Amino acid sequence: MTQIIPALIISDKNLYNDFEELKDRFERIKPFLAEFDNWVQIDITDGEFVTSKTNISFEELSYFTKLAKVEFHLMILRLGRSIDKWIGLGPKRIIFHIEAAKPEDINNTIKKCKQAQIEVGLALNPETPSSSIKPWLEDIDTVMFMGVHPGFSGQESLPDTATKIGLLHYNHPNIKIEVDGGVRVENIRQLKEAGADIFVVGSGLFVAPDVGQAIKDLKLALSD
Repeated sequence: MTQIIPALIISDKNLYNDFEELKDRFERIKPFLAEFDNWVQIDITDGEFVTSKTNISFEELSYFTKLAKVEFHLMILRLGRSIDKWIGLGPKRIIFHIEAAKPEDINNTIKKCKQAQIEVGLALNPETPSSSIKPWLEDIDTVMFMGVHPGFSGQESLPDTATKIGLLHYNHPNIKIEVDGGVRVENIRQLKEAGADIFVVGSGLFVAPDVGQAIKDLKLALSD
């Protein structure tokens, strides 16, 4: 079963504070949440793992976990120091980057998410080989392929994304595959045929003049 998840991404224009910007984006998508089975993704960056930084408190983030099924995409270093706080917010899924964590921290994060009955996944930057996640494939719920270099929205998907997805799907057909970055009407069908199950869409929705029509177009492209 395929799924589209809207990404509530902070812009790099610094027009106003991050919480208010996320709220504005959430309000834009709120009338259509049923189309996404009530899921949203929130990107969190620390200014170290990627150059952009999300300035928002845990208390402010709880606003969203009370209203929707939230997937946190954590692009942060030293996750072991804060994982209990992220779990405490009550998200439905936590995705974190294999490049940002030591093996012992990966093991600990997976264990804590499982104990809290929160889905957990590992994300791969474009240059990271999918073989690097092999030790954890039996323990995680999903693998996220980054179709762009993480940190900023609006980028075009890298051309080899579908090939990487296809290779993992061929070797591990039962693992759930998520793709984030550069997902558009023009390429979503190709990504599905490669083996992707979950499609995270940010600017493909929010720069559209009509969000409702953009959702219809994405779903139509998936069903063709």
